[in-house]
Amino acid sequence: MSLKNKIINLINIFKEKKYIPVVEIKNKSDLLKDKVALISGGSSGIGYAIAENFIKHGCNVIIAGRNENKLRKCCDKLGKLGSCKYIILDVLDINELNNKILEASTFFDKKKIDILVNSAGIVAKSSFENMKEDEYDSIMDINTKGTFFMCQYMSKYMIEHNIKGHILNISSSSALRPAWTAYEMSKWAIRGFTLGLADKLLPYGIVVNAIAPGPTATPMLGKKKDDTIYNLNSISKRYAVPLEIANMALFLVSEAGNMIIGDTIYVTGGSGVITLHH
Repeated sequence: MSLKNKIINLINIFKEKKYIPVVEIKNKSDLLKDKVALISGGSSGIGYAIAENFIKHGCNVIIAGRNENKLRKCCDKLGKLGSCKYIILDVLDINELNNKILEASTFFDKKKIDILVNSAGIVAKSSFENMKEDEYDSIMDINTKGTFFMCQYMSKYMIEHNIKGHILNISSSSALRPAWTAYEMSKWAIRGFTLGLADKLLPYGIVVNAIAPGPTATPMLGKKKDDTIYNLNSISKRYAVPLEIANMALFLVSEAGNMIIGDTIYVTGGSGVITLHH
């Protein structure tokens, strides 16, 4: 491309405002005011905590999952804090994802979705030596395939409707470790995919990032609400709590986080990141 054409392209970008906007945050309690977020895996653990935190900061939230009874109960509880609806969605029912996204986009008056959070995921129950093919496939399919196609259909929707939105993937500190389990492999994949997708979608004003939690006190790790968060195996001597992950999610999908692009932010208490020398 000639220098003249490059200059013309730059002029058009600024005329059409295709760049990420600069926003001054005046009221932190309204970080997501008038935004609509779709959260897969939003009825439990980290996904639920993210939904709750988003609602408290002005967001209209749609939680998605496969269990309607669970979704309804969570939605009733979250609805006491603000605007929440639910949709039955299986991230592996690829042929239905586009229809589900379009259906969800009509749930609120704004008729849109600004934010996608991919929180649906499972962990390995078997060791490397004992893992069977069906468990391997289930982990890789839900954690990577489901995330990939949710992002594919959501990004097409955002581009078509000129929405300068945010996509946030939930990764893991396992993405820092040698990958000898299907779970670790899947989170390495999410780390790379997040970087690549950010590069692909940034020209459309869509910001893509990931959060990588360390061990977090959620049902996935067998933790209930009132259980101790003490963890002798952690460098920080405790588990993270879902709210701590949700606080980072809030920042990343708000306009305050617009210049964090393609990054994986580690909320690990040092797990997989540092070693204490004492």
